[in-house]
Amino acid sequence: MKNKLLITYCVLMAASMSFCLYKVFNIKDVKYVRSADLIYNFEGMKEAQKVQEKKTDEIKSNLDTLQKDFQKAVNQYNLDFPVLSKEERMQREKLLSMQQENLKQYSQSAQQNIKDSDDKLTEGVLNQVNAFVEEYAEKEGYDIVLGTTASGNILYAKDYMDITDEVVKALNEQYKTQPASAK
Repeated sequence: MKNKLLITYCVLMAASMSFCLYKVFNIKDVKYVRSADLIYNFEGMKEAQKVQEKKTDEIKSNLDTLQKDFQKAVNQYNLDFPVLSKEERMQREKLLSMQQENLKQYSQSAQQNIKDSDDKLTEGVLNQVNAFVEEYAEKEGYDIVLGTTASGNILYAKDYMDITDEVVKALNEQYKTQPASAK
């Protein structure tokens, strides 16, 4: 019962605040973009994803090489095992253990490197898109441009309010005219 009252209160407050904002600030032109469509149809994001894939493939290739080297060392140890003295076995096992630990550390470092690189590229793209949307909204005279997400922060809006396609088109046109160093 308390939850229903709280939810009802929150909905009424949100509606009241929206109405007040509309009246007080005289907000007339509200538009929205489908955020995921905007980001993933942006040529800059597509290029960033290609760069990230190339970096990821390089790192994975290096990791595969290290894993193969380790497996070769293990296989060689297994072949040599019958003829090794107890001391030689212990020495080789110690080396294998160190090699395995190095492989584990490299793998963890590589995963963090991939994540950091992805975060940096994504942040750069998002900053570029956000700056463009702000500039575009000013140019077009929009008071507010909202963004939809998969979690649904806009539950309904008329189709004419959706400016995603026109923003993607304008954003990609601007991106194509930028020098390579600015991308």
